[in-house]
Amino acid sequence: MTTHRRRHHIDRIKALVVLVFTVALTSATALHSPLAVAANSSSVMTVADYAFLTANHARPPHAVTAADVANAVATELRIGSTLTLGFNVDDVMNYPRLALFVSAATFKEICVDFPATVGRAPMVVSCPIQALTQWQLLPSLMNQSRYAVAAAAAKGRAVSGADVVRFLKNGDYTFLHAPSFREGQGGVVTFTMKMTLNSMSTTTRVCIHYPKTEAGIPVQVLCK
Repeated sequence: MTTHRRRHHIDRIKALVVLVFTVALTSATALHSPLAVAANSSSVMTVADYAFLTANHARPPHAVTAADVANAVATELRIGSTLTLGFNVDDVMNYPRLALFVSAATFKEICVDFPATVGRAPMVVSCPIQALTQWQLLPSLMNQSRYAVAAAAAKGRAVSGADVVRFLKNGDYTFLHAPSFREGQGGVVTFTMKMTLNSMSTTTRVCIHYPKTEAGIPVQVLCK
């Protein structure tokens, strides 16, 4: 890391330490004031830089991990921040180095890219609408997938394509091709998700692998 960049990150960590002691001396009302700690790109970068410093000063240094980010957010929360973690690195397929931060006060969403290269600093980037779509719709898709597997297991068998269709035909997603695999075969099903955010529409494909075994676990996989 260059001397300039090192000084930049030292200044940021000093700012975080100063903020901790400043807030600790204020009243409880001020501590929780949304105006005092409303999330913006500056506070997000304070958290992102703390995660980067944690990773960069580890022995040996490593690229920022989900644990580093979660620890940095928890540190910020202890001083009364309204900043929360929408999704962490490795949470959204096809965007493994992206993390989403949300202000509980303003509901503003800010994305940060954490490079996979050791020693490269994070930066604020525009949130890809495809990543936001997966973040909002994937939990429902996975829950319904688990219900389909559990319903089949209650009958003493593995899930089939017909079970998947029955449980997932009315969600915020459609089948690219209706699954036809039989129980015990398992298979990958491709779903199409559509969403409009900030007057922008997007279509995103998500693939789920359904298990061959009774009571198996459905998992998201890369679409081929």
